[in-house]
Order: sequence, then C-alpha cells, then structure tokens
Amino acid sequence: MKSERIVLNKERNVSLTTYIQDVGGEFPNIVKRPAILVIPGGGYSWCSNREAEPVALAYLKAGYHAFILRYSVKEDSKWPNPLSDYEQAMELIRSKAEEWNIYKDKIAIIGFSAGGHLAASAATMSKERPNAAILGYALTLQEDTREFLESAPDAVEKVDEKTCPCFVFSTRTDQRVHINNSLQFLNALSK
Repeated sequence: MKSERIVLNKERNVSLTTYIQDVGGEFPNIVKRPAILVIPGGGYSWCSNREAEPVALAYLKAGYHAFILRYSVKEDSKWPNPLSDYEQAMELIRSKAEEWNIYKDKIAIIGFSAGGHLAASAATMSKERPNAAILGYALTLQEDTREFLESAPDAVEKVDEKTCPCFVFSTRTDQRVHINNSLQFLNALSK
C-alpha cells in the first residue's frame, strides 16, 4: 500500500491523504478497486480524527482505495471554500484513476456532521459529483448549518435529478444534529 499526504491548498491547510492498495500480484483478477473519499466532521472548526483514519481503514479492509480530505476550517471555511476543496480533491482522484487503478464510476464519498454537509453539497451541487454518497448525521438544513458556518448553503434545496444515490443515517436522540436534517434530505430525494 502507498500512503501520501498531498497539500491541495497550503494557505488554508487543505490536504488529501491517500491510501492506495496494490492490485494484481497475489490477486491477479483485481486490476482496479473502488474508492471512497472520507470527509470528517468538526463543525467547520476542525476535522475530527475519529471520523478520518478509522473510517478510511475500515474501507481499506473492505478492498477500497481510501482518501481523507482535510478541508478548510475556522476562518478559512467561508463558503464556497470547503466545496472548492472537495472539487479539487475529486478532480485529482479522477485524474489519477488510471495511475491509482480506480474504477472511475465507483468513487463514493462519506461525510459526518459538518463533513456530511460538505458531502451532501458535493452530491447535490458540485461540478465533480460523486458516484454515491454516504451521509452520517449530516447537517443539510441551512438553519441548522448556520450555527456552525453562516455562509453554508441548504443542501436539501439543491437535491435534483443529478443527485447521486445516497445512503443516509442518523439517530433520533442526536443532541448536535437534529434528525430533521436527515429526514428532510430523504424527503427531497424521494420527491
């Protein structure tokens, strides 16, 4: 396996950590792998370590190439900086798909809380939309997201026919991210 930290924006301390697994060799029938881009939460104030490497390692174990995006936070998180960070990361992953042996049509994202907001925004309004999105207790409603980032858009309003397949999970008792964020997003997907 090859791991590397790629600086995407030095001024805003944005980076992409890569975990590229080998193909071929002992498993000659594995010539490419799907990929997952992990977007940790942290209220747009920091990127949670517990929602970064542990998640990436679980996907590595399942046979994926994994990537972790540490996006713009604190004073640098003014929108659309985080979405631009995602776009840059996804463009890089897709541009290196042949070199890194990635199935171009199997690049998913997973985001948690504020990282889930960024993942939901990527799924609904980015130029480089993922092939699938997993949203864990994601902030999707603007009135809730504004508590963490005033300039963040409402991801629910941006759901359209180009939104990728999404798996959404949350809990009714979450004290930070109300379950309405997930319910409203699911309702928009259903419509």
